[in-house]
Formats: sequence, C-alpha cells, structure tokens
Amino acid sequence: MESVNLIVYGTLMRGEHNSPFCRNATFVSYCDIEGTLYDTGWGFPAFVPDGRGVVKAEFVVLPVADWPAIDRLEGYPTLYGRRQIEARLPDGSSEVGWVYVMNKLPAAARVMEGGEWRARES
Repeated sequence: MESVNLIVYGTLMRGEHNSPFCRNATFVSYCDIEGTLYDTGWGFPAFVPDGRGVVKAEFVVLPVADWPAIDRLEGYPTLYGRRQIEARLPDGSSEVGWVYVMNKLPAAARVMEGGEWRARES
C-alpha cells in the first residue's frame, strides 16, 4: 500500500476533533518542527516554517488514498499549501514529511507561545 509521511500539529492530532481523518494512519512518533504556530481564532491553528521557534507535532504515515480527504479539510491549495520539512524525533533522528502551511494568516492570528496546539486555552 502506498503511503505518505505527514506531520500534524493541530486538529488532526490524536484525540483532537479532526483526528478521524487520520484514523488509518500509523502513529510513528511525537516530533518537533521548526517554525511558529498561530491560533487563527477560527478553531484551528496555522503553521509557518519560519525557523523562529519549535512546534510540537506528530509524525504519522498515512495511506495515500486518505490524503485527498485531508486536502479538502485543509482547504488545499487555497487556504493551506503543502511543504516537505524535516521533523526531529525524540531519539534525535529526523524524518521528512509533508506539513500544511497556511497561505495567508488572518489579521487576528496570534502566536501560540510554546508551539503546542493542545496547550491552548479552550
């Protein structure tokens, strides 16, 4: 079965409300990615790979057949684009995966200090 490496940092993470879109994914590891995480104010985050900080994420392997549904959820390619980046795993190794990057941040977006979506105030 063909698969794709995906890095998720928000509502697609395990236990979050859009995690069913990744129900066929194999969880590989928690990971860190370089960039900034923003709370869009719309109930989901945005990631910018600007190298300014560290974002807490999950590295998963997804069946390619499931990718179009996630693209639709993410508003790809209008709202979010995709980019391959390096993820650092807890053992010090790294893997390359696809991550969704918001094309244009909303005016009210605010930096999420600590780079962790799960740490947000509800």
